[in-house]
Amino acid sequence: MAAIVFIGLLALSILLAILSKRGAISSSMHEVMVASRSFGGLLVFFISVGEIYGIGTMIGVPGAIYSKGSSYSLWFLGYILLGTCVGYFTNPLLWRIAQVSGAVTLPDCFSWRFNSKFLEVVVALVGICFLLPWMQMQFGGLGVILRHMGWDISYSLGVAVSALMAYSYIAIAGIRAPAWISVMKDILMVVAIVAGGTAAAIKFPGGVTGIFDAAIAQASTKITVPPQSANFTISTMIFQAMGFICAPLLAQAVFTGKTEDTIRRNQIIMPLYMYMYPFLIIAAYYVLVSIPDLKMPDEAFMTLSVSSLPSWMVGVAGAGGALTCILVLSVSALCLGGIFTRNIWTYFRPNVLPKEAVTVTNSITGLSLLFTGVMAILFPSLMLGIINFAFLFPTQVFPMIIAIAFWPRVTKEGAIAGLIAGAIVIIALVSTNTLPWGINIGIFAMTANSLALIGVSLLTKPEAIAIERSKILEEFDEDATV
Repeated sequence: MAAIVFIGLLALSILLAILSKRGAISSSMHEVMVASRSFGGLLVFFISVGEIYGIGTMIGVPGAIYSKGSSYSLWFLGYILLGTCVGYFTNPLLWRIAQVSGAVTLPDCFSWRFNSKFLEVVVALVGICFLLPWMQMQFGGLGVILRHMGWDISYSLGVAVSALMAYSYIAIAGIRAPAWISVMKDILMVVAIVAGGTAAAIKFPGGVTGIFDAAIAQASTKITVPPQSANFTISTMIFQAMGFICAPLLAQAVFTGKTEDTIRRNQIIMPLYMYMYPFLIIAAYYVLVSIPDLKMPDEAFMTLSVSSLPSWMVGVAGAGGALTCILVLSVSALCLGGIFTRNIWTYFRPNVLPKEAVTVTNSITGLSLLFTGVMAILFPSLMLGIINFAFLFPTQVFPMIIAIAFWPRVTKEGAIAGLIAGAIVIIALVSTNTLPWGINIGIFAMTANSLALIGVSLLTKPEAIAIERSKILEEFDEDATV
C-alpha cells in the first residue's frame, strides 16, 4: 500500500505541473524564471517555505537532534525565525530592486545597480558554486526515503527518476510547476510530521512527558546545551539569518511576487509553518530512547513512520519527502540555469534572443541535474562535505543588498572590495581551522566585508549612472507599476 500511495502522489504532481502551464508563455525568460511576477500571497508562501523547509526538515532535523542533541534544534528554530524577521525588511527591498531593474536572477540586481559586469559574473559564479552541492544534498535525502518504501529499487534508479521528474517540472511550466506542486508537497509533509509526532506520543508510556523524562535519564547530553557550544550556536543563528535572503533560490521565490506588499505579508505568516516543529522534536527523542543504537541517524523519522504509522501514511510521508527533494532540485536547477544564461552566457553573447535564452536555460538546467545526479551516485560524500563552506560565500552579498537599499553612496569598487575581504577571511580561517572565541567565521567575514565596502566606497566616486539608478529605486512607486 505504501508503494501505491507513493507512486500515485508522484504521478499527481506531474498532472499539477501540466495544469500549472495554462496561460504561460514558455519563450519568455520572465515567465520561465519568475512567472512574470504574477504570484499572489498563497503561491509565494508555498514556494518560499518549499525552499526553506526542504528534506533537511523531515530527515535532517530529527537525525541531527538524535545524534547531536538540542543545540542543533535550537539553531534550526532560531535561525529560521530570526531569518523571517530579517526578511520582513529586506525581501520587499529585494523585490523592489528586481521590479525596477527587470531582474530575474539575484546577480541581475547587482549588475543593474552597480553597472558592473564583473561584479555580476562574480556573484553568479558564487551562486552556482553554492547550488551544485545543495542539489546533491537533495539526492542524499532521497536515498533515505527510498530505503523505507518497501521495494527493492536501486539508489541509482531513484536518482535518475527524480532528476527526470525535476527536469520535467521545469520543462513543462518553468517556475510555475514547482510553485503549484509545493502546495501539495507541504500539505503532505506537514501531515506526515504531525502524524509521526502524534504516534510517538501515543505509543510511548507517559506520552510526551514520558519521552523527555526517558531522554533525560538515558542521554542527558542530548537534552542540555553544552556551554561551550552557545557562542557558535547563537552566532550561527545571526549569521545565517542575515544570509537567509542571499541564497539564489530563495531570492528566486521573492521575485515571483505580484506586489511588494505580497512579499511583506508573506514574511509575517511564514513562522506559522513552524507549528510542526514540536512534532519533529518529539519524533526525534522517541527514536532516541526507543532505538538508541540507530546506525544512520538521518533515518530516525522514517524509522518511526514505518514502525508506528499505517502503510498508506508511510506512503504519504515518503511522497512528501521525495517531492521535497525533487522540488528543491527543480528550483535550484532552474535558478542555476537562469544565472548561467543571464549573467554568464550573455557575457559572450550580449544580444541573445529571448527564445535562445530559454533554450540555454533549459539545457543548463538539465545538465546540472545530470552532473549532480552522477556525482551523487559516484561520489556521495564529495560535494556534501563542502556545503557548509559553500554557504559562507553567497551570504557575503548581504552587505551589498543593505547598501543598495539604504546608502546611495556605495560604489562598485566598494562592493568588490567587500567581497574580496570577506573571501580572504573565510579562506584564512577555514584553512587554519580557526574559530575565534567559538564564533561562526561567517560573522568575521561579513564584518571585514562591511568595513571594506564602506571604506573603499568613501575613497571612490560613484558613477553617474549608479547615482541615477539609486534615485530611481528611492522614488519607486509600486502603484504606478502594478
